[in-house]
Amino acid sequence: MKTLFLFTLTLVLALNLNARENPFEATNAYEEEAARIIEQNEIDQNSINEEAYIKEMQEKMSKVSDKPKEDANKNKVKEAVKKLKPALKVEKTYTKKEVKKLIKKAQVQSESKVKKLVEKELEKTKVVEPKQVVYVKPRTDIIDDEEVIKAKMKTKMLLDFIKVEYNDSQITIHTKDAVSKKFTLEKENKIIIDYKAKKNFYTKRDTLESTNFKKIAVGNHKKENFYRVVILLENKPSTYNVDYKDGLITIFSSTN
Repeated sequence: MKTLFLFTLTLVLALNLNARENPFEATNAYEEEAARIIEQNEIDQNSINEEAYIKEMQEKMSKVSDKPKEDANKNKVKEAVKKLKPALKVEKTYTKKEVKKLIKKAQVQSESKVKKLVEKELEKTKVVEPKQVVYVKPRTDIIDDEEVIKAKMKTKMLLDFIKVEYNDSQITIHTKDAVSKKFTLEKENKIIIDYKAKKNFYTKRDTLESTNFKKIAVGNHKKENFYRVVILLENKPSTYNVDYKDGLITIFSSTN
């Protein structure tokens, strides 16, 4: 840089000396201004190069110096967090009621575990007893009263739509027709039952082999749309009970 500066200065001086001999050459003022411009350009260029170099070195130095600082800062933050951790842990406090609940829960869990252990031990020691099958022979000397009654029942088919079952203590009238009326004739020892139906038949009479029911008769009342069943009793109708169930009429003797 100094060599360039000296060279320029020598050139200016030579031109200055030559100007005195040649009137057409540039004056001193012109030469001085030209030298000043050249020098200023060199200074500006040098200053630009120096600034760029300084900036580059500063950036490199800052990178080198910032890394240890960054690591140091990270370490400081970690140490600060470690110191704050115990302070951040808040100890849970329990009320008296909550303490009782926890105790009760622990007791229940403990009892349940003990119970399961005991059950397991009992299953291990449990002796399987053989099952005994006891056969009870039915007694032939005891027979249900209903079976006895049914066994002694007699049957009469009076007409194709009416049937009677009877014995010494009761009589049952079987028919699909509905009962319209029931009454008694106390003096004549008769129970009379009317059934609502229009039938074509002649009067039917029959004798019953029973100690309480003597005779039965079925009469037709076609014009009035009913037929009548008359039962002749051994005793007064007041000594008999009449039961109407499931469309069937059964007459029981209370004296037998």
